[in-house]
Amino acid sequence: MTFVALLHAVNLGARRKVPMAELRALLTGLGLREVRTYIQSGNAVFSADPDPTLRGRLEAALETQFGFPVPVTLRTAHAWQEAAADCPAHLRSEAVVVAFLRDPPDPARVAALRARDVTPERWEVIGQHLYQTVPDGVRTMKLSAAVIERVLGVGVTVRNERTVRAIAALLDT
Repeated sequence: MTFVALLHAVNLGARRKVPMAELRALLTGLGLREVRTYIQSGNAVFSADPDPTLRGRLEAALETQFGFPVPVTLRTAHAWQEAAADCPAHLRSEAVVVAFLRDPPDPARVAALRARDVTPERWEVIGQHLYQTVPDGVRTMKLSAAVIERVLGVGVTVRNERTVRAIAALLDT
C-alpha cells in the first residue's frame, strides 16, 4: 500500500531541521519501500504494509533521529487522491490551502469554528480535510493552523494546493 506522510512544522527556520536525504534514509531504514520526498517541507511518499502503529513508529523514529517531536499525518494514496479532488468548486476561484487533520473532527467543534469570523477567507471541512481560501496570502491567514488545531482539537498540518497536486502527480508515477 502507498502512503503519504506529512511532517508537521519542519524546516521552517533555524530549528526543527529535517533534511530530506536523511528523512529518506530513516524511512528506508524502517523497512519502508519506494521512499520519495517532495520539496523541503516534510512530504514523503512510500510503500508499506498496512499497520495501525505506523504513525506512532514514524513519530518515535523521527524524534530519536532529530531530537525533537515531529507530529506526522498519514494518508493512503487513495485518500490523498480524494483530498486532491475534493476541493469544493465554490472555493476554487482563489488560492487554496488544505489543512490535513490527523483525526476526524467533532461536528460540534466544526460548528464552533464556523462561528468565527475569518472574512475574507472562506473554508469547508470535508472528511479529515479543511479547504481554505487565502485571498491575502498564507502569512496573514486568520484561520491559521494553530487556530484550527485549538478549536477542532485535532492535529493539523497545512499544504498549499500546488503541493497537494504535485504529490498527487507523484503518486501516479
